[in-house]
Amino acid sequence: MNNPLLSKSRPWCIGRFVFDRPETSEISNQRYAFRGDKLETKYSSSDAYYQSQVNELDKKLRTSERVNPGTNSKTGHAWLEKAFSPRRDSKVFVYREFDASSSDLNYKTEGYFFDNGNLFHTSGRIGAPALGRVEDIYNDTYRRIKARDNWSVPGESGFCFDGGIIIGSSTYTEEVSQSFALMPGRPALLVIQMRDAVDADQKEPLSKTLPQLRAQMDRAPGQYRILRQGKRVVAGMDAEEVLFELQEAGITSYRFYLLAPGDEHTLAKPHTAIQLLLGAPNADSTPDQATSPVDEAGALQVWDTLLNSLRLRPGAV
Repeated sequence: MNNPLLSKSRPWCIGRFVFDRPETSEISNQRYAFRGDKLETKYSSSDAYYQSQVNELDKKLRTSERVNPGTNSKTGHAWLEKAFSPRRDSKVFVYREFDASSSDLNYKTEGYFFDNGNLFHTSGRIGAPALGRVEDIYNDTYRRIKARDNWSVPGESGFCFDGGIIIGSSTYTEEVSQSFALMPGRPALLVIQMRDAVDADQKEPLSKTLPQLRAQMDRAPGQYRILRQGKRVVAGMDAEEVLFELQEAGITSYRFYLLAPGDEHTLAKPHTAIQLLLGAPNADSTPDQATSPVDEAGALQVWDTLLNSLRLRPGAV
């Protein structure tokens, strides 16, 4: 394939899905969440580093005092509420910084799990009514985390995140967002975002937001035209797309958008939003550098090829 944005693609796992990602692309931004907890990964870690992170947080939570939010006075209670180890080489802390008569104050949670050179970090919140179940909650989550090579595509059920997978099916919230620089050094960005579908999503199709997208284009300098718009199917999900071309001061750029509302009753159809952004006016770049790396035919080829390659992993749910 002669398209410079599509050379040497390999399967890439994202959440419970997979698509053919160009090997030369780079991740410019990513975010993962499971059961309301943010998931972060630090590579090439050591057991000593894991222990230092746990000890540092433990000390902070045991020596810091909560305050009354009404008077801002210290209450004599340490931040730490609970600490436990769901499995070997892991530690979860439950804490809060404030004390009050209300029992509705949320608790913060933060934990670490060290596995195969990867240090996984979770952070989230739980409501006071769930405090009695917090160990069961994190015992379940942490025991399902497995380290993996990012270019490997698991054959088992689970949710892929950076450097790992949370195995098994789920009735909990899952969220993934990844941005790929398709040609590092040039303006070519693919953004994929997935989260649990909810009933209200069915009332917010892309066509409903098209007037706002048009208004956004109208405010931009230059001219635009719609290359294509309408319904399509992606990864077995009903979706809508709208594809814009923009011309400004000798710079050609493309803004392609797709939205699939998903189905709240199955993990196989999450709410999915995808963008392809090619070309970007930049005061520090020449028109040749700021314009799209490919022409209209090439942009459409990139869009259709990447979308058509997105599919649910076999056995993922």
